[in-house]
Amino acid sequence: MLKALTAVKNYMDSSAIKGVDSCYIVAPQKPWQLLGHYYLSEMKQNMNSYFGPTEEFPRQDFYMDLQDRSRTLNILGVWIGYRGYGIGYSVDIGGRSGTLFTTSLTGGSYGLNLRLRTFRSEHPKVTLKGVDEDGEYIDLNGELELPRPIRVRTFYLDGYYLFNGKHFSYAAAYDQSVIQLRSSGSLMVGGMWQYTTIRYNDDPNAFLVSMMHDVGVAKIGQGSLGIGYAYNWVPYRGFLVNAMVMPMLALYNTQEMEFYDAHMLDDDTVDNDYLTYRSSETYRSKVTVSLNARMSLTYNWKRLFMNVHGQWNRFRYNRGEESSGWINEWYVKTSIGVRF
Repeated sequence: MLKALTAVKNYMDSSAIKGVDSCYIVAPQKPWQLLGHYYLSEMKQNMNSYFGPTEEFPRQDFYMDLQDRSRTLNILGVWIGYRGYGIGYSVDIGGRSGTLFTTSLTGGSYGLNLRLRTFRSEHPKVTLKGVDEDGEYIDLNGELELPRPIRVRTFYLDGYYLFNGKHFSYAAAYDQSVIQLRSSGSLMVGGMWQYTTIRYNDDPNAFLVSMMHDVGVAKIGQGSLGIGYAYNWVPYRGFLVNAMVMPMLALYNTQEMEFYDAHMLDDDTVDNDYLTYRSSETYRSKVTVSLNARMSLTYNWKRLFMNVHGQWNRFRYNRGEESSGWINEWYVKTSIGVRF
């Protein structure tokens, strides 16, 4: 058992600096890391519905824009690891603002990130503009109070491969398992998969389902590939600034919609409104462009280090002439750590 653990330790020690130029990248003498971190995170999703002229309402022509965002998550956590591999625990201190789970894996020439995000919102912003079925002009902009919340759950998985792992370290910027001594950059390729489920198919939300062309549940999946560039700038010893930008093409872009018939009674109370499930359909969108961007600031002392890094993503989707939307997600993580 001891020999096996020693072999694993030796492998992790050697892999940290395997194939790198020691004039640019070095491994700290103290291999263990203990970190405390603080997250800020928010997600925003937008849904548009279009209502053009019909035989029944030939004068109708308006659209509805619904913007729904999470409250900002405030998360505290600790993490312990060896050469960048470890375990951690985090807790939300912001109350009823959803959940966020993140984990990552970095190596000499690659990076892998996974995030699970959930939130609920009862007060989305809504904009109505155009002409209704009676020919009356509509121009409304305000906050909508829903009887039941919109529920959003998103899964993200993204990974990168670097072409200049000899001089450029992704790990130096994002898990501090190695230290970048000189400035260097690298061309990189990456892939991302995101899957988002948006639900508001509760009976009291029948009016909202009706306004969204009878859609009560939307399941959006996107698979993207991209080419980008990352750069580690070392203005002076111990301080590292990293920036990464990667435009991506969503080659796989589907939406599975669940349709409901909305029954709204004339008693002026949503408690008696109800929905009945009708059908589901899957739509494939055209290739769209998304953007993945990251930035990191790191300062290393002898045994202490501090890091602030963030990531921003944007996804677009559409369902022909009836509806479209986009999803924005960002987070900022601040960490203070000690090596031992």
